[in-house]
Amino acid sequence: NNINMIPLCFTIKKLNTFILFSLLILIISCASKQDSGATLNYVKDCDIDTRILKSYGDTIRIEYQPSGMDVADNMALDYCLENRGKISTKNEVSCEGCCKATYICKSNDY
Repeated sequence: NNINMIPLCFTIKKLNTFILFSLLILIISCASKQDSGATLNYVKDCDIDTRILKSYGDTIRIEYQPSGMDVADNMALDYCLENRGKISTKNEVSCEGCCKATYICKSNDY
């Protein structure tokens, strides 16, 4: 008689574990659901002048206002032409409030 009780006990434990796991997944998915139609907002305002953050060899990093991309592109072009004798190519850009872009100076052979 005890032999029949052991499989039933294991089945109930597995069922309870499955139910708890399913509830946990449901709660996590509901808690992390975001409105996909929301507009993106900058974390902070940007009130800086365009400036070189760092330059090292053929790489230059510039910070600028989102509306000042042309100024940053020209600053990188001037740096590469005057200091490296090369042309500038934008490599990476990230904008959270202010934009930070990395430019690489490449030879004119391309």
